[in-house]
Amino acid sequence: MKQYDLIADWYPSDRGRSVGVQEALRAVASLPRGSRILDLGCGNGFPITNALLNAGYHVVGLDSSERMLERFRANLPITPVVRGDSRACPFADGSFDGAISWGMVFHLTTCDQANAFASVARVLKPGAPFLFTAGEVPGLDGDDPGITGTMNGVTFNYYAVSDYRSFVTRFGFELVDTSIDPGENTYFFARKAA
Repeated sequence: MKQYDLIADWYPSDRGRSVGVQEALRAVASLPRGSRILDLGCGNGFPITNALLNAGYHVVGLDSSERMLERFRANLPITPVVRGDSRACPFADGSFDGAISWGMVFHLTTCDQANAFASVARVLKPGAPFLFTAGEVPGLDGDDPGITGTMNGVTFNYYAVSDYRSFVTRFGFELVDTSIDPGENTYFFARKAA
């Protein structure tokens, strides 16, 4: 997203070093250390990619923001990262044991979310966990942003789906659980069908 290029320098000052970490680690806790995890919308690599690496997982980052990826490469120079589009993940089928997507899905229209979920499902192994943050607003599906907001003076669109349980089922996932953190981020924990 071009907007993240505009806030790449500011972004670390607005994000704590622990936002989403506990939830991400919990989502992949059933996987053995060394498992391959896709961090979808990895940004600058902090805090989630870094926490997964420190927990012993092999992480590959994917993001579309060139400037955020510059920071990722500076922060985590030996961790693989790819500039790409979540709607067409540039990885082989079944190449990941799990996936995390914090703070990215809700920037996509419903149609683009569908493409991203299909793409993620393709690159995950059967039974793989998938944790994502998003917005669920009954009756709000489509390409009209439910909410707009600003970060450091840059406007972002946020899109909601009315029911993620039925939405993710279309792409071979089972929605296992949802939770909300103190910062009002909604986490959806899904698992690819075995």
